[in-house]
Amino acid sequence: KRVPARRLPTYLPRALGNPRHVAAVGPGGSNLPPGAMAEQGPPVGEGGAITTSQVQANLTSAKESRKRAELDAQLLSNRIALLKQEEEKAWKKIEETRKRAGEITELRKKNEEKFVAKDNFYKQKWESIRMAQSTNQQKRAQAQATKQAQQLGMAETRQMEARKTKEQSSLHLQAKKDREMQERQANSQRSAYLKAKKEEAKTKLEEDRLAQLEKFREDYEARTAQEELLRARTDALVARMEKEEMELIQRLQNTQTVQRNAYEELEAALQSGSQPHSASTRTFQQGGGSVERPDPAA
Repeated sequence: KRVPARRLPTYLPRALGNPRHVAAVGPGGSNLPPGAMAEQGPPVGEGGAITTSQVQANLTSAKESRKRAELDAQLLSNRIALLKQEEEKAWKKIEETRKRAGEITELRKKNEEKFVAKDNFYKQKWESIRMAQSTNQQKRAQAQATKQAQQLGMAETRQMEARKTKEQSSLHLQAKKDREMQERQANSQRSAYLKAKKEEAKTKLEEDRLAQLEKFREDYEARTAQEELLRARTDALVARMEKEEMELIQRLQNTQTVQRNAYEELEAALQSGSQPHSASTRTFQQGGGSVERPDPAA
């Protein structure tokens, strides 16, 4: 009898076309490990069911969308916190400016009060000088009658008193000019000091803000580098798994080729060893094909 050749399972060509399905096919054609079909998901059928790759792609897309949304939310939260910090700094700066303005106003008020007090002091001083001069004139007028008798002797005395009065007036005037000059210098120095302090505070605030922005930038770059490292490791793992998958596909194809050659050799051996007078045969099943061989008892 002619021994029919063992047919390969009908799903093997389609499985060989998809590397992800080949990994789940066992040596016997249908000996899948328990749970393999559950892991693969529903296969593509005539009704258009979703494949495992499509399910995994949808899941990966959903995860990436969720991660992007979480990243956007985190970035928005960081920007909101930064804006709140900037607003708080602006209010602090406004309060400091108002405080500075109040201090300057109070200082200007005190300076004006001092100027008025000094002006009153000098007015009183000049009034006293004028009163003294008037008194001296009165005294000179009163002593005019007495001095007429002693005109020669008293003339020198009057000249000396006049010179002293003039010198005192000159000294008072010079002292006033000196004090005014010192006050103007002190006011100028105080104004310069306040201006320098204000510029120093402004510079310090700007430096603090720039330092904080630099820190935020460094933290963001560090997180980005970490994400890039994790992505590189994942890509390397996927590459190794794909290589292993291709090796398993090649091994499965080689195994199926060897199995097919063995079935052909068995068929040839049975055909060459069969005799017309064989009385009885028995049939045995192996895999998916049937083979007839002579009964040893016959």
